[in-house]
This record gives sequence, structure tokens and C-alpha cells, in this order.
Amino acid sequence: MEQDIAALQTQGTLPTNQKRIRKGNRRKGRTLFIVCILAIPILNWLVFWLYVNISSIFLAFQEIDPWTGTQQWSMGNFKKLWEQITGDGDLLLSIKNTGLYFLSGLLITMPLSLFISYFLSKKIFGYQFYRVVFYLPCIITPVILTSLYDQMLAPTGPLAKIFDKISLSYPLNGPLYKKDSVMPTVMIIIYTILTGFGGDMLIFSGAMSRIPTEVYESAKLDGCGPIREVFTIVMPLIWSTISTKIVLLMSGIFAASGPIMLLVTENYNTTTVAFWIYNIVQKGLDVNLVATAGLCFTLIIIPIIFGVRAVMDKFGNVEY
Repeated sequence: MEQDIAALQTQGTLPTNQKRIRKGNRRKGRTLFIVCILAIPILNWLVFWLYVNISSIFLAFQEIDPWTGTQQWSMGNFKKLWEQITGDGDLLLSIKNTGLYFLSGLLITMPLSLFISYFLSKKIFGYQFYRVVFYLPCIITPVILTSLYDQMLAPTGPLAKIFDKISLSYPLNGPLYKKDSVMPTVMIIIYTILTGFGGDMLIFSGAMSRIPTEVYESAKLDGCGPIREVFTIVMPLIWSTISTKIVLLMSGIFAASGPIMLLVTENYNTTTVAFWIYNIVQKGLDVNLVATAGLCFTLIIIPIIFGVRAVMDKFGNVEY
């Protein structure tokens, strides 16, 4: 019998039951591999999100009884949160500022990083020097960077002298310390843009380095210019990287923030959602309200992330 099976194996034909056994073993191995790969992110989510946040989820549905000082089940936190958002409190201002930080990162920093990465990948004159300069903010501590930025915007700084030379008025205490104005927030957004190229450049440069040089040569022969090359060749070829970056930005939309504590200590209408949460928890105020806000923001952003991901996937990925 064994000789017959061996003969069939040499001929490339096996009995049906032997084929089933091999196919079943292959399927089991594939299933085990998928389970092992998925176990890592699932375990990470269970430990570092669900376990850490389970108490916060329960706090969202509890309120402190003013008479006994104990936690009691209630839905009043959602009402208080809605009053905070619709009112003139810090939360509404924090949401507006957080949205500005997010949009600046999505619509300004990321596109600029893409174009800078493209031109550096073309190895223009001094590209190695520019690469180091753009990545320096990721190496230098934010304390030093914010101090330099603060001195540059100070009334005695270089920007004030430039304004004086061209006979333009400059804020008395500088644009970072102007009360009742959006100017401090705008100046912090400019800071985040100027110092936010490094991380995106590494990601986009790595993706562009995988593009075959033959593609660029063919485009050059067809008379393709730099701008057209970016939009018609580079972006489609690294679309998976771009879409992943957009999804990651969306997932951290309510955590978008600038160095407001280092520059203005959240004063002058510069507070964000992240600082609003930190401020309440640090001062030991209404932690139930913070837990409710975190739960609501999570429930809002999850369908948005899946929707953005679905839209990104419709554009398709190019294999090369």
C-alpha cells in the first residue's frame, strides 16, 4: 500500500483522502498564523485600552451624591456635558482650537511634508543639509524650541524689529500674549507647522524610496513636470501610506494640540480638549464629566474613522 501511494506521489496524483488531509493541515496552519498575528493587537487593546479605561466608562454613568459623597448611577453627566458644549465655557473654545490644530496638520503640514519629501528625494542641491534642518525639531527638546520661538515673537525680538523697519504696528506684549484675540492660537499653530515636518518626512521619504527609478525616467521622457509627477505618479504609488497617515490623524483629532503650556500656559484663549481634560483631572474637579466627554468623543470618532478609511480605500492602492 505504501509503495502504491509513493508511486502515486511520483506521478503527481494522490488519493482523495490524502488530498483532504493535506488541504486540512494547510488550512489549520493558515488559521493558526492568522490567530497569532491578530492576538497581538487584540491583547494590546484589551490591556492598554479596555483595562485602563473600563473604570472611566463606568464613571460616565455615575455622579457623586452631595449628601453621602458616594458614586451613584446617573445619566446627568451627559446633560452637563451638553450644557458645557452649547454654553460659553472652556469646552466649546477647546473644541474649536482643537479643530484648528487638526486642520492645520491635515491641510498644511502633511501636504507640505509630502512636497518637501518629494523634492528631497530628487536629490536637489543641498538636500542632505535640508533633510537635517527639517528633522532638527524632532531632536531638539520642545523647551528649547518654544523658548526660541517666544524670544523671536517678543517685543524686543527680530520680528518686532522687522515690523518697526517697515513702519507696521506690533502688539505691545507680542502676538502670543494678546488677550481676547485668536492671534495667540494662530501663532501656536504656525509653530506646530514649522516644527511638524520631521515625522511626516521620514514616513513619506521611506515610501517614495520604494518607487522604481524607471518610473521617474519614463515620466521624464513623456515630458512630465514636477507638479504633475507628484499628483499623477508619486501620490498614487504611495497612496497606502497617505491614507494610513490620514486615518491616524483622524484617530487623534481630539488630542490635537500645540505646546500651549510651554508657550502661554493655556491662557489667552488657547486651551484645547486635551488640556481641558488634563486641567480638570489635575485639579481634582468633576472627573465624571471628563469620563463622559472621553466616552462621547470616542463614540463620535469611531464611525468617522471607519468612514474615512472606507473612502480612502475606494481610491485603490497601486502594487509595484
